Amino acid sequence: MAYYGAEAAVEAMNEFLTNSDYGLNTQLSNMRSEKGLSTAELPDISQFEKFYPKGLQSRQFPHMCTIYNSDTAEQEPNSRMINVSLETRIIVLDLNINGSESDVGLAMCRYRDALTKIFLRRLPMGRQGWTLSNGGSVATGRVIRCTIETNDLAFDPEIQASTPNMMLRTTYLVRLQEDY
Repeated sequence: MAYYGAEAAVEAMNEFLTNSDYGLNTQLSNMRSEKGLSTAELPDISQFEKFYPKGLQSRQFPHMCTIYNSDTAEQEPNSRMINVSLETRIIVLDLNINGSESDVGLAMCRYRDALTKIFLRRLPMGRQGWTLSNGGSVATGRVIRCTIETNDLAFDPEIQASTPNMMLRTTYLVRLQEDY
């Protein structure tokens, strides 16, 4: 199955984040071991989704969704490279984290740190595209670069007020070479 542009970028991001060797839950497990934390203090992501943010409809938390935001025109004439803007949202309910509200805020900082760490790795060593080109069938060799552009801590206003929550919204720039 051929994947083009935006769809390929979202699928590659999802493959990377859910990878059992180096993905987000693996990094969270490593972080818990290094810091002596339990899953009650820093739980794994329970549900990964793509394309549509179902935070309000989700039944499993912490919840993460990868969303396509936009893309640009071809970067240089005949380069067949476009920049795709993606966003991930991690939503954590207060009841997911043991402790007070400040402990939930600390957990959100740790989720941010775990995301940053896996995106700063060079996997595999010396390969172009670093992260999202690694190992997956969707965009292997097509991702020229992937960088975290912003992290923003917010609250999801659609989730009921009786369920306090925090949301880490992260935006990425993915330079993708079209499949030709």
